[in-house]
Amino acid sequence: MRLLRIHLLFALVILSIFSVEAKRYNPYGTDWAFGIYGGGTSFFGDLRAESGGLNSTPFSKYFYQDMRTMGGINLEKWFGPYVGVIGNIQYGHIQGTKETSHAWFEAWLFEYNLNISANLSNIILDLDQRRRWMVYTSIGIGMSESRSWKYSTITDKVIGTNGFGKPKKKGGPFIPMTETIGNYALGAKFYIGSNLTLNIEGSIHIINSDKLDATTNDNSSFISGIEGYNLYSIGLQYHFGFNGYHISNRYKHRARYNGGRTGFVHINSRKTGRRNRRIFKRGRRRFKFKRR
Repeated sequence: MRLLRIHLLFALVILSIFSVEAKRYNPYGTDWAFGIYGGGTSFFGDLRAESGGLNSTPFSKYFYQDMRTMGGINLEKWFGPYVGVIGNIQYGHIQGTKETSHAWFEAWLFEYNLNISANLSNIILDLDQRRRWMVYTSIGIGMSESRSWKYSTITDKVIGTNGFGKPKKKGGPFIPMTETIGNYALGAKFYIGSNLTLNIEGSIHIINSDKLDATTNDNSSFISGIEGYNLYSIGLQYHFGFNGYHISNRYKHRARYNGGRTGFVHINSRKTGRRNRRIFKRGRRRFKFKRR
């Protein structure tokens, strides 16, 4: 419940900040994107090698010892130049090993989540209609279903399981572990075509359970009870329903973002200001007025 309250509070703060901008810009039928992605997972929890946090990134050799694969699809909607919503459905495998405990585990996990995204490029660097890339961050919450098998590193026999709840009816399938999960992501998009982007993303998925690795931690502290996985992925997104995003290195319907009677903020105000100042200076040098 604590994880759920934190995410809901953050979502309300983000929506309140950008609610005015979201109403000014794109209607609900524009600026959608559909994508596919895949990458590697890195587990953090009880059955994890005794290594630092940096050893859980793709830049360390330790990352590839227990790396497993995960893939998914997403649907994205932007409500303006600053904020959007993205939903993910993904499936994959997770693995972790701890030599001192003489145990390792593997699990399959199915997850679906909903996230609020923020365009950091436009927030920090100002709006730019010719920018061919985007840096973004997102936070969200979802649900996961998982099933885990714990093995002995000495005998390779199963010594524990999780996610094998009693069937709803006799002879039916076992019920997997279902828990809420929190997501935090940081990524970048690169426009490789008028409607296509290449996406690179790293995300943290914190599951609301201490049994993902079929091992319970005796320590009752909040930090020691956190389990989950990191996902480092690469994917492609197809953008459709454009109304203000890249189309052949330009923005369609530019008047929708330009300043004027409507009161909209110019989407490239800093560069336009510099250009106008240069034109004004040239004009003063070129034209001279004689006094009478």
